[in-house]
Amino acid sequence: MTAPFRSLLVLALPMAAALAGTQPTPAQAGAPTARALALAPLPPPQADRLAFLACQQAAERGDPEAQAKLASRYYLGEGVAADLKTAVLWYRRAAEGGQASAQTVMGMLNDEGEGVPSDPVQAAVWFRKAAEQGDVDAQAKLGQKYYLGDGVPRNLVEAHAWLSKAAQGGSPSAQGWLGLMYAVGEGVPRDPVEACTLLLLAQAGGNEQAAQAFQVLQGGLPPAQVEEARQKAADAKRRQPSSR
Repeated sequence: MTAPFRSLLVLALPMAAALAGTQPTPAQAGAPTARALALAPLPPPQADRLAFLACQQAAERGDPEAQAKLASRYYLGEGVAADLKTAVLWYRRAAEGGQASAQTVMGMLNDEGEGVPSDPVQAAVWFRKAAEQGDVDAQAKLGQKYYLGDGVPRNLVEAHAWLSKAAQGGSPSAQGWLGLMYAVGEGVPRDPVEACTLLLLAQAGGNEQAAQAFQVLQGGLPPAQVEEARQKAADAKRRQPSSR
């Protein structure tokens, strides 16, 4: 075993923990948080109260999109006093109505024990509902859960499948996890070029742990393979959804 590869293995566990959000903040690891997912930009202040009332009325009529937006306002304290209990109530209604981003937020709240009891099993249930609707953040979270065996039985095939979907959707967190799997050959054949490609994509998305892993991994590779990975990453980045 080469020295760079040994170093990568040493880095793998703390990187996995960091990507899971147990060391640096999720934002540092390129992973979204419930707060980051809460709401799109709000209207100007002079229109905000009317927008809030309109959103509240639509939510009370049973519109899941409005319910999710109203929940976000209560969660963030935008146009109304912050109220986590009320936010959870509306997030839950929206999630039960099939609104994917609310399902993802409920999964995060269950994972973090914020406003609801900590429940990794229920978190996985919410993530799967949203992931099956194509929510990239939920796909990344579900893949991580299968990789770690957190709230679901550990299953590297499922982890690879969901992380791949999220990575293709532009999730830096999923790209980092998937790069780690290819780097150490866990659940997939070891492929350092594919690992570097994914880690470079994750690094470009702000995933600092992936950047560290890339620096270690490239030290043990021929320059031609590193250049191949850089080219593949550049090509993949051009194909990624521009919104992420």
